[in-house]
Amino acid sequence: MKPYIAPLSAVLLAALLGACVHGDNVERLHAGMSRDQVQAVLGPSESSAYSPGKECSYYTVLKDFWQRTPWTMSDRYYVCFTDGKVETFGRADQPNAAQMTGQ
Repeated sequence: MKPYIAPLSAVLLAALLGACVHGDNVERLHAGMSRDQVQAVLGPSESSAYSPGKECSYYTVLKDFWQRTPWTMSDRYYVCFTDGKVETFGRADQPNAAQMTGQ
């Protein structure tokens, strides 16, 4: 094995884990929080989507150790702001009840 492979792998792993949020922090979110409060809890978002009067930020959240499987170590979460305050938040890959019922 080349001598630079191990240090490079360690740096890439640290960068990947540094961009993730721990699952316990998501439990601290609640409606009405400001963007600054959310950023203090979750850190900077990975991406954002905008529409008139609304902004949704997306985060990668590490799963609890007991919920992990080799192919699912993290979940994607969203936080949506209306007028600068949290309106909704949750897992981005779970369909909500309205989508499931077709309403």
